[in-house]
Amino acid sequence: MEFDDVQPSEIAFQKKLFSSRFSVIFLVVVRNVTCVMKVVSQLGPGPYYEPDDRELDIHVMESTAYHRLKAAGVCDRGLVPDFFGSMRKFDPAPYQPHLKMFMEDEYPPSAIFLEYIPNLEMITIHNYTPQRMENLIRSIKEIHKAFVLHHDPKPRNMMVVKDDPERVIWLDFDRARTFDGDLVTDAQRQLLDEELEMVTCLQQLLEADCKKGRLEEAYILYCT
Repeated sequence: MEFDDVQPSEIAFQKKLFSSRFSVIFLVVVRNVTCVMKVVSQLGPGPYYEPDDRELDIHVMESTAYHRLKAAGVCDRGLVPDFFGSMRKFDPAPYQPHLKMFMEDEYPPSAIFLEYIPNLEMITIHNYTPQRMENLIRSIKEIHKAFVLHHDPKPRNMMVVKDDPERVIWLDFDRARTFDGDLVTDAQRQLLDEELEMVTCLQQLLEADCKKGRLEEAYILYCT
């Protein structure tokens, strides 16, 4: 299922789930489907010194990653939220008062629609189990098989489903890099390997902290 050409009248805002300086996340109903709508500001062209060989638009990075993950079956396996589509550079005026924060922006916002998964919790020493952490590692390997680099593998983006001893979810691909699987370079493969090492390192740190009964070794990863 993918939403095409969504009209303002088709979006019923239920509640705000999260907001930051540049984005806001809503629980919405679109065409009788309850889902998440993540709206982000468009910052316009970057300064001259930014690299022109890599995408820096967070909406493009995230929507591109989800398109790849959906095509590779990663969404269907429940390792990341299902992807229902996107809206690129739309007029926020018909969505008032919900998108008031975007009305004064120089550039129009963009949005993606994702599966709503209730009862998510960031992985911590309080809900850590070896099985959940192993599943997070297996999941990032599957994401990498689709040649998607998450690029922000911090605990805040690693979710467990409360009351489900096994299911885990990777969130927030707005920093992701999506590589061409036929032309992937050695440098890109190294980035994928290094990201896997970071997740494995978190596993070791959390195991140590669970034995101590307090967050210590992994503390810095929860501060950034």
